[in-house]
Amino acid sequence: MKKVMIRLLLLLSLALLVGIIACFYLGYFMYAYGMIFLIIAVLFGLGQAASVNNSVWLHRNSYDRHIREQTERYRSDREE
Repeated sequence: MKKVMIRLLLLLSLALLVGIIACFYLGYFMYAYGMIFLIIAVLFGLGQAASVNNSVWLHRNSYDRHIREQTERYRSDREE
């Protein structure tokens, strides 16, 4: 499945690049700039998704660390 998605992504990227070049060559500048904007918007969206994923991971990691510290502190207090 992963190979298929990578091949599909490469094929679509190549088609988009060829479309941009063809639009500039034929004089359809608005379509070419629209496709460039589409690429930038997709990259921006992927960056935001990665940022959210990173924030969730950091929150879970800090919460787990906090729980471990609380548990260790509780166990050390009970042993004394």
